Amino acid sequence: MLHYQNSQYTRVMNLKYKSKYKRLKRQIKNFVFENASLCDEVAQVQADLASAREERRYLIKRLMRYEGVDCLEQQQIEQDHSVPQQKGPGKVPSSAPKKRGPKKRATPLQSQEKIDRRYKPRDKVTLDASGRPMYPINLCNILIHSPGEIIPINPNFHSNNWIYPVGYVATRIYAHPKDPQRKCVYTCKILNNAGMPQFQIIPDNDLDSVFFGETANICHKGLLETLQRTLADVVQLPLQVQGEKFFGLANPTVKSLLQMDPGYTQCSNFKGFIEVTDTNSTENLSLLEDKDPTMSFDALQTLIAVSTYHNMPEVKDEPPDELLEFK
Repeated sequence: MLHYQNSQYTRVMNLKYKSKYKRLKRQIKNFVFENASLCDEVAQVQADLASAREERRYLIKRLMRYEGVDCLEQQQIEQDHSVPQQKGPGKVPSSAPKKRGPKKRATPLQSQEKIDRRYKPRDKVTLDASGRPMYPINLCNILIHSPGEIIPINPNFHSNNWIYPVGYVATRIYAHPKDPQRKCVYTCKILNNAGMPQFQIIPDNDLDSVFFGETANICHKGLLETLQRTLADVVQLPLQVQGEKFFGLANPTVKSLLQMDPGYTQCSNFKGFIEVTDTNSTENLSLLEDKDPTMSFDALQTLIAVSTYHNMPEVKDEPPDELLEFK
């Protein structure tokens, strides 16, 4: 009798464990299929991203071709590499090799001209009938609406290397302070506040995030700090404060426009603009705006994408087929 009860209890327990085993096996099989589907979905998303990058690159090339940027740059390169030939009676081009001599060291002025040459095809200024520039002027990454007016008698509106014209207005496309992956048009202004310059960076459709201060660096620093707080979990944005460059005052065309002002030569404390090749300067102006994440929206998006890619958790490969074969 006791043996019969033990066998009955063992049979019941075996049935119970068998049902548990089948349930666990079913759950494991579902998890395996779910993991495989997730792997397929991630692979599809990565393929869509790759195709989107290729489409974006193609659209950028079409936009540059439409605006004539690539054609102008190609013409400039051909002009730079072309060698003029002298034509006339009695002048025959000589095919003899030239004598080699010591290389001449390029002066800072010549190197500066080589660096600024890429801006010449882009920054075209249209003049009116009287020879004055017509506004707005599109300078690649910034749009100048008004050059302002230089006040030479007030030393607060110019320093040793910069001039701050009153009424200067420019707009620039950059990342939105609350949503860095969305474009935003910033309006940069220089005003006269009781004899002191007031710099303003105003984002469109968000008047609560206006950045203003007595210097351009204060405004640019406030904007970068706001973006740093927004992107704290994504990427560490470099805090390279370049207020004058963000306002467009470092652009060679803007410098030329300011030199046309009658008050340019009357600024007593002004010694000259900061040049890119000036190694003694503390300003970091050597990085081109197209590659600077603190200036260019596209450069910032590239930095965010690269950082997100490196921080993405590793996706494991699909499980082997042996796990799917249950008896």
